[in-house]
Amino acid sequence: MYQILILITVIALVYLIARLARKPKVNISEKSTEMVKCKNCDLNLPKSEAIQSGENWFCSEAHKD
Repeated sequence: MYQILILITVIALVYLIARLARKPKVNISEKSTEMVKCKNCDLNLPKSEAIQSGENWFCSEAHKD
């Protein structure tokens, strides 16, 4: 009888430790980045990595010319 109680306790402890060890889910909308499209090749990339020339966005200096 004690063996069954010990087994249930061990399983419960493993379950609780696994839940606590998991990283909390990150809300994607908090870290979302605005995407822009390269006018030359239609590549979508984050605005922070794009090069702006007037109202147009480019993925590299080579496409800007």
